[in-house]
Amino acid sequence: MKAVLICGSPRKNGSTAKILGEITKGLIESGFEISQHFIGDLNISYCLGCLNCEESGVCVQNDDVDMVIHDIASAQLVIVASPSYWGDVTGQLKVFIDRCTPYCNTHHPARTHKSTETKGVAIAIRAGGNKAENENLVHTIEHFLGHLDIPLTSSFTVERIKTLDDLESMPQVLEDAYNFSKSLAAETAI
Repeated sequence: MKAVLICGSPRKNGSTAKILGEITKGLIESGFEISQHFIGDLNISYCLGCLNCEESGVCVQNDDVDMVIHDIASAQLVIVASPSYWGDVTGQLKVFIDRCTPYCNTHHPARTHKSTETKGVAIAIRAGGNKAENENLVHTIEHFLGHLDIPLTSSFTVERIKTLDDLESMPQVLEDAYNFSKSLAAETAI
């Protein structure tokens, strides 16, 4: 079994990455092969809005998007995580999502590459206490995965986490993330 984790945070050592680390730990212990992509470290250009991909099914730009999509194609579990930036996913993750248009099932259904066994997961972290705002992130991730023919089957949201210090002061969050990964592993293995 393979899990692809996409971290939309621009920081590899922030609270989103730390929570993904606990999820990764649980998945590895459950026998998953893990592939991680930190969007902020990748070479991903803005969508040009040229619409060439609607005709050709291929983006005119050549960068790291194809590598990530190729990785997703072989996964049974795709986890997309983002901290909340103004009530939605980060700009870095949004740029990646925009650039996945060539793989969108509304343009080129023949290019969709997922089997019905692939499951999608959304992880949303925010500084404020309003859980409803995290649901907006979950919806954005669900919309993205849906256009790749990957149904969202689970989500994990955390509120009141702005810094690593906040996260360290709430050890239950990391334990919950670890336990969440164990339940994901059990559900995916079914």
